[in-house]
Order: sequence, then C-alpha cells, then structure tokens
Amino acid sequence: MRGLCRVAVMSVCLGLAGGCAMEGQARAEGDTRISGVPFHRQEGFRCGPAAMAMMLGWSGVEITPAQLEGQFFGETKDPRVRLTDSARRYGRFAYPVSGIEAMMAELKAGHPVLVLENLGVASRPLWHCAVAVGYDDTAHAVLLNSGTEAGKAVPIRLLDRLWSDADNWGLVVVRAGDLPATAQQRPFVEAARALEKAGRHWEAVLSYDAALSQWPADGEALMGLGSSLYQLGDAQGAVDAFRASAEVAKDPRLALESLAHVLAELGRRDEALAAAQKAVSISTQPRRKYPAKSLD
Repeated sequence: MRGLCRVAVMSVCLGLAGGCAMEGQARAEGDTRISGVPFHRQEGFRCGPAAMAMMLGWSGVEITPAQLEGQFFGETKDPRVRLTDSARRYGRFAYPVSGIEAMMAELKAGHPVLVLENLGVASRPLWHCAVAVGYDDTAHAVLLNSGTEAGKAVPIRLLDRLWSDADNWGLVVVRAGDLPATAQQRPFVEAARALEKAGRHWEAVLSYDAALSQWPADGEALMGLGSSLYQLGDAQGAVDAFRASAEVAKDPRLALESLAHVLAELGRRDEALAAAQKAVSISTQPRRKYPAKSLD
C-alpha cells in the first residue's frame, strides 16, 4: 500500500515548478489559466515546498523549493500549519479556503489555489500538495500543476473526491493588502492577526487596512492595526486606531487600556488617565445575565 502511495505521490509531486509571477489570466484551447504561475520539477516527498515555492513565486517572491525545505520539518505534523506559516514568513497573506465553489471563485478572480490531498488513508495520511492554476468550464475540469504536467485537466468530480479526504482544504496566497475573492470578515481578520504574530507588522498593517476598507467598524481589526502601528513606531497612529476600536468594540476595555498606555508614553497624562479610568469603570459595571426588559 505504501509503495503504491509513494508512486502516486512522486507522480504528483514531480512537477511543482517555478518561475516569475504575473497576475492575470490567459485562454488557450478553451482553458482559462492564470498567468505566470511557476512550475518546479521535484522528486520524492517534497511537493509541499514545491507547491509553496509556486504560490510565493506567483505572488512576487522569487524562491526555490530547496530554500523552503527546512521549513517543512519540525514538531507539527499538520501540513496546513507548515504551509500557512511558510507563506507568512515571507510577508504574504495566507487565506484558507474550503470546497470546490470557493476554489472556483478564487480561480476566476485570477488567484491560484494550493490544494491539499490525502493519498493515504485516514489513519495513516499521506499528504500531497498540488496547485490549481485554471479551469475548463466546457470539460468541467480544474487545471492542476501536478506530477510532471503543468495545467493537467482533472475532472471536478474526481478532484472533489480526492480532496474530501483532506476536508477540502486549500490555500490562497496573495500580497498583503489584497483581498481574496472569498474573503469573509472574521477569517480575514484572523489571517491578518497571524501575520502580526509572525512579526510581519507592516504587512499586517496593510491587511488590517484592507479589512477595514470592507468592514470599517471591526473593533478587532482596529485593535490589530493599532498594535502593528505601535510596533512600527507610529505611536499617534496607534492612538487613533485604539481610540476608534474603543468606540466600536463590544468590550472596549483592552482598547482603552492600550490607548492609556500609549498616551502615557507620549506624555499626554491627562488623556491617559481618562482612558484608564474609563476602562476601570467598565470593568466594575455589573453584567446583565439576561436582556433588559422593554419599557413598552
């Protein structure tokens, strides 16, 4: 069984290859393909680094699979963690997607999608990465950079069946500040926060800004923006973001405490004291267990 899986993995992983990234799409013989997606030949079980090199290359990061291999060995065995961490390490916005509909929406928006499959069994997974680079509506197929072929047409039903063993997980990798076609508020803000935690504060600022362009009253995005600006040395920007977060957040205490801290550093003691006192007053207010009754 494992020998058969190894043959399958090698045939799939051999052709994840690389080049320069260019946005856009090209049509040929009825296919719609995303332009400039890299393609790196690989051998063995190195399809993860090759797939990520392809995704990073398309997004503008020139890198080879060999440069990424060391990032795919460590304590965690979850390939999803390794893949997303690898993208964020290079300042790219890594956004998970799930299912055929989401994948097709991203492809039609001109974004390649890294697809994770399990070529083993549930108890002994044998993970494999391919990259969707286009589609053929007429043939109801997705074009994959997989094996020794670039843009191989795989029927959507077959891909969906193979993909389902990995919970239909995929990954879009774009420049920070860009919006995936399937972006949703909470997952997008969480992905921006992951960039911040990775120490990519400028890219986090761009991502939070993109979130706020869509959801301007998102208190968590404003908090993250303030934190990242503070790390970059923009104290006044952090003040503005924390103050805005305190105005819209359901629980503004953290924003007020952060605001007080930065204001104190700036020597604006009266403003800092006012923010701190407001945070304390909120923390001492009794919390209702049930909604208040209407007076009508």
